[in-house]
Amino acid sequence: MKIPDIISIIKGWVAEWRAYLAEFLGTFVFVLIASLAVVVESLYGGLGILGIALAIGFSYAALVFASVHLAGGFLNPALTLALWLSQKLSGTKTVFFIIFQVLASFAAGGVLLLIFGANALQFGLGGPVLGINVSLQVAVLTEALMTAGLVFVTFATMVDRGGPVSFGPLVLGLILVGETIAALPISGAAFNPARAIGPAVLAKSVDSLAVWIIGPLLGSLVGVVYSLLFLKKSKR
Repeated sequence: MKIPDIISIIKGWVAEWRAYLAEFLGTFVFVLIASLAVVVESLYGGLGILGIALAIGFSYAALVFASVHLAGGFLNPALTLALWLSQKLSGTKTVFFIIFQVLASFAAGGVLLLIFGANALQFGLGGPVLGINVSLQVAVLTEALMTAGLVFVTFATMVDRGGPVSFGPLVLGLILVGETIAALPISGAAFNPARAIGPAVLAKSVDSLAVWIIGPLLGSLVGVVYSLLFLKKSKR
């Protein structure tokens, strides 16, 4: 093997791990801010549903804008899976992105535990919570539908080359604000397994965790539908 080949391999390896690190950092900050907003509202009040939704949507928009050119997993296992199902992401990257997203979720939950201690545990470390008298079936359906909307907007603005890519992160933030306002009283408004896994496990509050895993993963199937209906018809 020639030296230029070795250098090329090393560069590729560094680029891949830089992408995984970017995905970890972006997901960590997002989960931290989203969960922090919920804990602050639970402890002190003053934010309300709108305040929580704005914190989640604005932070997600900023973090996607900052990280998408470095990674491209969109800080969300459901979106990462949608990209893989639509053959826009390799299997290896998909697996590593999801691993680092989940690790980031635990890291964010750990930081919240350090900041608030037992006070945050009673609120599930800011993870999503089912609404009063909401069944698991309704919650899963809500998460699936809202995630499907997020996947559709992601593909239409940032995956489809015919979309307004430069405005993609802002549009994603806006749809996330709207969906959070609509779904927070019902399903807890995760739309992202990483948003729930770390806080739920660390807070030992896993009774409904499947809702925030199954629902978003079902919603990710919209990526396949979008690819079949629209991407193949567009010039690529």
